[in-house]
Amino acid sequence: MNALGYGLGTLALLHAGLPWAIHQRLGLGIALRARGGRGQVALTFDDGPDPRTTPGVLEALDRHQVRATFFMLGERAVKSPHLVREIAAAGHEVALHGHRHRHAWFRLPWEAAADVQRGYDALTKILEHPPRFYRPPHGGWTWPLLQKVRRLGLTPVQWGLEAGDWVAGATPEAIAAKVIRLISPGTIVVMHDAGPGGAKSPGALERLLPELLDRGYRPRRLGDLELVFGGLPEALPKLVAPAEALFARLYKVEPAFYGAHSVFRLAPAPLPVATPEFPKGTPGLEIHLDSERMRRTAEAGTFVAYRRVRASMADLARALRERAHLANVEVIFAVTLFWELLGPLGFSVQPLPPGSARRLGAWMYLLHRLYGGRPLKRVEPRLIYMPKSALLSRYG
Repeated sequence: MNALGYGLGTLALLHAGLPWAIHQRLGLGIALRARGGRGQVALTFDDGPDPRTTPGVLEALDRHQVRATFFMLGERAVKSPHLVREIAAAGHEVALHGHRHRHAWFRLPWEAAADVQRGYDALTKILEHPPRFYRPPHGGWTWPLLQKVRRLGLTPVQWGLEAGDWVAGATPEAIAAKVIRLISPGTIVVMHDAGPGGAKSPGALERLLPELLDRGYRPRRLGDLELVFGGLPEALPKLVAPAEALFARLYKVEPAFYGAHSVFRLAPAPLPVATPEFPKGTPGLEIHLDSERMRRTAEAGTFVAYRRVRASMADLARALRERAHLANVEVIFAVTLFWELLGPLGFSVQPLPPGSARRLGAWMYLLHRLYGGRPLKRVEPRLIYMPKSALLSRYG
């Protein structure tokens, strides 16, 4: 490769590659989620306003008394200022998505900065106050763009879950099902109120919102939430996530998420050691904490976290009743560092063989610290277990 090629490659890396890795993937310096220990989530809508599709989104939100955040394009806001004011008057939040819908990677730095300024000025004039939040088209960040956003006092925002309403062939039913399957407390969801996604969003919301509310989720505007910005504490769980995903595939770990409170995953597995009631190898159901959900739940405080773990016990009973492949389970068990807290939920507690305790304890402590847990005074995993009949009687 000649010098020109190396130079162009270096420019591309600096302009797009590194910002993509640092800000778009790891989210450093960008609001990625909210503290959602009590079930808070944010529904956000990009690309509007559009008089043809935005009213349908507003009607669906109003029917279920849900407030959301709309990331608007300045050029569309100027064409429909009455719709911008209507959205704000309905209690929703108006945020900035730029002036025109063009990816920052394919703009010169000063062009991207000027686009933010034009959109900012347009919304400020219509609303008579400046917007608070900014999300770039396609979520694409560059360093000059981020610098301009901060100079204007805007909070840069990404998303944690893309509903996929813009995907060709996506149906309202599939969009709602995807969000329900992947959402967790604190998630920022991105949908659309214009373009291909805007035509599908109203139907998706009619299916999604009742289910979200029934499961204990509390949709809020971004301005009503405590946002969490990317940094080392947010990046570390992303680095270990592939290993956890591989573990889940190998050992067939599945979620037991029936609501915002749910923190358990589960997997059919033989009992690893003998107990007074059950021999080693008894068909069992192993409980795993979902590390990320537990982290978000714990942000609301120890008492809230304990209540949510307790509420999740009913999810185990429901899974045992409804999932045919768990029919032969005789005992529910887990290996945990927090056996003193879980024991009162009805579990019996038993020490592990020393070698297993040291090995599992080291791994569990590492995960605990990677997910932001406080240092533990004692690292001593133990086996907790409960007969299936006892769990169904107590929590079914």
